[in-house]
Amino acid sequence: MIRTLTEVDECRSVWQALSPGKKAWDDWDLMYAFHDQEAYSFNFLVKLSGNSPSGLVPLVKDLSDGSFELFGGCYPDSRQLWVAHDDFPEYFEHLPENTVFFDMNGPWVEALLSLHPQYSGNFAERDNRYYLVPAEFDYDFNNHIAKFSSEKRKGFLYDLRKIREKGPELHWSTDDESQLFIDLCNRRFGDDSDYVKEGGKAELRRVISELRESGCLRTLTISMDGAKHAVSMSALYSGTMIALYAASNYDYKNLGKLLNVETIQEACRIRANEINYMTGMSWKEAWDMKSEAVYTMRKPAKVLTDNVSGAAS
Repeated sequence: MIRTLTEVDECRSVWQALSPGKKAWDDWDLMYAFHDQEAYSFNFLVKLSGNSPSGLVPLVKDLSDGSFELFGGCYPDSRQLWVAHDDFPEYFEHLPENTVFFDMNGPWVEALLSLHPQYSGNFAERDNRYYLVPAEFDYDFNNHIAKFSSEKRKGFLYDLRKIREKGPELHWSTDDESQLFIDLCNRRFGDDSDYVKEGGKAELRRVISELRESGCLRTLTISMDGAKHAVSMSALYSGTMIALYAASNYDYKNLGKLLNVETIQEACRIRANEINYMTGMSWKEAWDMKSEAVYTMRKPAKVLTDNVSGAAS
């Protein structure tokens, strides 16, 4: 039997009972920081075996448009549902129309579709999650760069040398630099920035506050000419460094490249098992990062059409 839970205490209890507790996105407090209490309501779908929960789809409703998505929103990547693949059809029947799950874990989805190929159309949208495994280059990113083609390596190292000649000052801390990140994003993207509206700012501040309180926050700022012009705020959770937020002043050419290189090197210094650079953005592929598929699920299935031009008569 599948029940719908709408009270936060009930939802938290079931989450904590079923969470594997292995990844950042398994942590209730962190995911609750991503959750906007004013904009979303709980609609968790839980399967009961007797009186005990045996599976969970942590569904929430967007009160602005009536759509449904996973608790924590679309930013956390490569997520899995805590349900047996055999039970998925039953859960799917209980999902409301206008439901979307962003960037689901590729291997989990592929295993599901091997059993239930009838849902392939619902998982038609694919992207990639990018990551690095520091042990594979002996915990030194320079060894990874050394594997680039000769031309690519020379250009990469030249860019780093030129920005370092300008005297950047690097500072690692556990500081909350949310405002610096917001200012840099809004300066670059203007009205298209995710952090122009108060909702985006508030989510960022909640997440960074939770990471700082839990001891998971790793912050790098880079100062140029006496002022901070770049920041990355990452989460170190169970041996994985998650590159969550990064921004730089584009007036300083290649400052963003330096920011990412130093973030990777810090993950190497602390012997991280993995550096998760999350989804999207072509530069990650250009840096020869490893990749893993992620899939977006939609109910109803999204109709994907090719652009076909008809001949004029």
